[in-house]
Amino acid sequence: MGRNNRVFAFAAALSLTAFLGAVPPAQAEWKIESEDGNSSIKFGFLAQMRGESINPEFGATQRDLFFRRLRLLAGGRINDQWSFFFETDTPNLGKGDSDDFFMQDFVVTYKPSSDAFMLDFGQLLGAVTYNSNQSAVSLMATDYGATSFVWAGALDTKVGRDYGVRARGYLFDDHLEYRASVLGGNRGSDSNNSLRFLGRLMFNVFGAQKGLFYTGTTLGSKQLLSFGVSYDQQEDYQTFSVDGFWDQPIGGGNAVTAQASWSNVDGDDFLTSLPDQDNIMLEAGVYLSGLKLLPFVQYTSQDFDSSSRNDVDKTMIGIGYFFRGHGGNVKLSYANVDTNGGNDRDEIWLQLQAFSF
Repeated sequence: MGRNNRVFAFAAALSLTAFLGAVPPAQAEWKIESEDGNSSIKFGFLAQMRGESINPEFGATQRDLFFRRLRLLAGGRINDQWSFFFETDTPNLGKGDSDDFFMQDFVVTYKPSSDAFMLDFGQLLGAVTYNSNQSAVSLMATDYGATSFVWAGALDTKVGRDYGVRARGYLFDDHLEYRASVLGGNRGSDSNNSLRFLGRLMFNVFGAQKGLFYTGTTLGSKQLLSFGVSYDQQEDYQTFSVDGFWDQPIGGGNAVTAQASWSNVDGDDFLTSLPDQDNIMLEAGVYLSGLKLLPFVQYTSQDFDSSSRNDVDKTMIGIGYFFRGHGGNVKLSYANVDTNGGNDRDEIWLQLQAFSF
């Protein structure tokens, strides 16, 4: 790490640490409930402030202090059968000219009776892999895998969200989860493209995750082991993925978390900006409860079928200090992005998270 990078990292650390005293307790809950208790709504927020240094192989180092995510959240239930969740976002606020404020999620869920069948309507985050359906709040690493949303732009989604309806349920004592979505996808200039289909099956060895989003590390609070397969298709575009996730308490409040995924993505003639590729994502970390520290490593690879395109490997190492769990933490990571036949770069991220919901 060069002297300029060290100076930047130190200055960013001081700037981010100044916010720690302003982080509210994670246990705080802002909630309104009807007199009979059948209806409720609660509010929250997510703020991730990041100091970033990107050092390309050729060219000047880029440095930024910005909000990686700045979200307002709300969710609740209308009655025993109807519930809802929505959140806004202003991603990368303060980085360049980015100040786009928009509704990122708006999901209404209808559950007629049991967890075996329910319907989600609205802006849906697609579970193309486990990592692409994780909540940003509980990510173990500083961010998602570099290839987890390679399909998102070509399919004209909003941060991976697409409009549609999804059937979802949990069978065989909650060991089997299914998700089947019909989505808008890339509508084309005349909106005459066929609809997008996204299906997923996930086998849960232990408990199921019944929320809209999957968790990252639970910091030793849960034992989770799951294996999933997903298929995403519109016209002649398709993505096939397999993945696994493991979160294992190991005594004394400590825990091990790991996940792996492989995807084959091919836009074919329909999405020509999405070339045929195989993507791998690996991630692992150990939570040390007594120190509230979580060292982690993340690796992604993007292997194109065509030799005319440059394959990319990204290796990230880092550590998180979870002084209030997911309600308040600081993560520092270093990553090397190795582009075969292209320019490499180094990335340093220092990120403070404050969350309440």
